[in-house]
Amino acid sequence: MYLGAGGIATACHYATTIVAVEVFGAAPLVGSVCGFMVGAVTKYFLNYFYAFESAERHSSAVVKFALSLALLFALNAAFFYLLNTVLGLHYMVAQVITTLLLIPPGYVVSRVWVFATARP
Repeated sequence: MYLGAGGIATACHYATTIVAVEVFGAAPLVGSVCGFMVGAVTKYFLNYFYAFESAERHSSAVVKFALSLALLFALNAAFFYLLNTVLGLHYMVAQVITTLLLIPPGYVVSRVWVFATARP
């Protein structure tokens, strides 16, 4: 379920990134950041209700999720910058690699901390 929720959130992230860059002419890093935010909102609700079936109060889960996203947001920007700007990879190749690198830490933080309280 986590991978499915992540897949949907990633599709939203990528679609937003592509539209921002290709349609609106945004810089790839700006597109990636915008995409990350859209994917994050999608991911929260899918993880809360489906992947982890959390009973955590939203007031607590949202704060924890926001804190975990702050870390993942910084890692996304750093990895993307390194891959796209420093190494010169195409922005979508850089984004796919960045996404793959963020799956394991994202899962662990979500399972152990953000959505730890499961529904009975």
